[in-house]
Amino acid sequence: MRTSILNQPATNNFSRKAKITGAVLLSSFCLVGMTSCENEDDEPIVDTVSQQDKNFALSSSAFVNAQISFGELALANGEDDSILEYSRMLVDENSASKTELEGIVEGKDVELSGGITADMQAKYDELAVLSGVEFDKAFIRTQIEILDDSKSMFENEIDNGQNFTIKGYADKTLGQVKDHKAKAVVVKAEVDLENL
Repeated sequence: MRTSILNQPATNNFSRKAKITGAVLLSSFCLVGMTSCENEDDEPIVDTVSQQDKNFALSSSAFVNAQISFGELALANGEDDSILEYSRMLVDENSASKTELEGIVEGKDVELSGGITADMQAKYDELAVLSGVEFDKAFIRTQIEILDDSKSMFENEIDNGQNFTIKGYADKTLGQVKDHKAKAVVVKAEVDLENL
């Protein structure tokens, strides 16, 4: 009888440990199961490239190339210090955007523009024959117009693009476009005041 009394606590102790271990394992499996479930509220991460994404990459690369060209032209033909400062910023930030976009599409079936559109080339040619104050005024007006017109391209990609990285680039670059426009408005006011 004594033997069975001594073995009873050991059996109860083993049974208790087995139940605790089972509960811990069951909790672990439930936790792993819940964390691996897809949250249906989140947008799926898409790394494929749609035709919309390809069109945007081509258009935005032409836009960035044009902005770099306009900035370089302003550095050569501009006179006002605020125009020259704005132009340096334009070249630097758009060169960084170009490099970023090239990195994003590397290894993907996406074509980037090596030049600028015919419309941008026509604006460039109009500005290229000007210099000094006349150039400064025309350049900054053209910048504001170009930046206003370009917003819809970025907004369209944000709303309709499929590739999350390209959409992220569009969102970031739209912020840059808005910032450049705000700076261009200030520069235009400075140039207009200085040349009354």
